[in-house]
Amino acid sequence: MPWCPKCKNEYYEGIKVCADCKTELVDSLEEWEKAQNEAREEALKEELAAYTEMLSEEELCEENAEGEEDSPRMEEAEGFGKISAKKARRDAREVSRGVYRNYEEKAADNKSSAYTLLGVGAVGVLVILLHFLGIIRLPLYGSSKFIVLGVIGAMFLFFIVMGVVSMKNAGKYAKKAESEKELTKELEKWFVEYVTAEKIDDGLFSEEEAEFSEEQKYFKRFDKMKELLSERFLNLNEGYMDRFLDKHYQDIFGEDR
Repeated sequence: MPWCPKCKNEYYEGIKVCADCKTELVDSLEEWEKAQNEAREEALKEELAAYTEMLSEEELCEENAEGEEDSPRMEEAEGFGKISAKKARRDAREVSRGVYRNYEEKAADNKSSAYTLLGVGAVGVLVILLHFLGIIRLPLYGSSKFIVLGVIGAMFLFFIVMGVVSMKNAGKYAKKAESEKELTKELEKWFVEYVTAEKIDDGLFSEEEAEFSEEQKYFKRFDKMKELLSERFLNLNEGYMDRFLDKHYQDIFGEDR
């Protein structure tokens, strides 16, 4: 069944474009999310690596040897590196939040869309029916009015059909949301008992990397946390893991977002 990668609605076979946001549908939502997430994370890692290289120990040693410890160039590079690392880290979090929405959020979104589509569709069909009964008059005349009303009526019927589909999706997601909540509770219990800052950092950084800022250590720590979680809980959704770990990274390392 095709899916909308933007609003996460599921459609019947044969539909190519999302009725809500006009986005082209994809065959597998999980594969699309995984590909998007991997591409964005790789780009962010490359950006952070470039900033880290600019602040490499070799460059700082060269400036120290020239007696320029407090040079404007060094201060500018250090400040730029810190700001850029924080930006890369913040962007990575936004990626994980933007790619994955939990089932409770999907259920709420689909229910809201269903109410809107059903409401608009029902009102439109009612107006057309009242026009044919002579109760209200629309500014349509001649033989063309039947064509116009036919097209508009078909559009309103389509809204009703899509509203029914969205309502069914909302019910399906609501059931999955309960299972997801139970899974989250189980993960949180295990994570609090088993995963600590010492366990994550154990053997993770070389001597040179140990001097990195907290922002620069973020990606390696995050990957280690994901590895530990994947070993204990198999087949977790990539976006779900990123969102879960981003929240608990703050709890473990006590840093501001």
